[in-house]
Amino acid sequence: MPVVSDDWIPRLVSALAVAIREFCTPLGGERVVCLDIGCFPWHGSIELSALTAVELEADPLMLSPREVASWRFYNFSDSVASWTQTAELGKRMSQAYYAADDDSRAAIAEAFMRACAIAATVPEVEAAFRSLPQDPRFRVRVVHPDSGQEFGPAA
Repeated sequence: MPVVSDDWIPRLVSALAVAIREFCTPLGGERVVCLDIGCFPWHGSIELSALTAVELEADPLMLSPREVASWRFYNFSDSVASWTQTAELGKRMSQAYYAADDDSRAAIAEAFMRACAIAATVPEVEAAFRSLPQDPRFRVRVVHPDSGQEFGPAA
């Protein structure tokens, strides 16, 4: 049985597309430079965060994965009503992570991060990204919070 079940990515795709479209309103037309998909199997959570061009221009170091929590739109998905549908995905992710032995947990975490990166490349999600006011430098990424390895579409 695969670590990431067959329905996990399609369910994430649906949640991503809706949440990103809902997020356009709070942005108020500000251009987005980076959309970060934070994947934390050990916590059973997925977070969407956005860095605006204004923030990046004020401090170029804000693009560092270590700075995501300081972004103005850090974990904006937490305030998007549709994102609640990812709770089940997070639970399944956490269960798989903790069911594995210590030697397998890193591979389990990476499998879910890769699944998030795959979900970001599905046409339905890419269309939702295009609904965001984008800076020409716009990118989507999934970064392992411990190793810094990037799994996003640009990687």
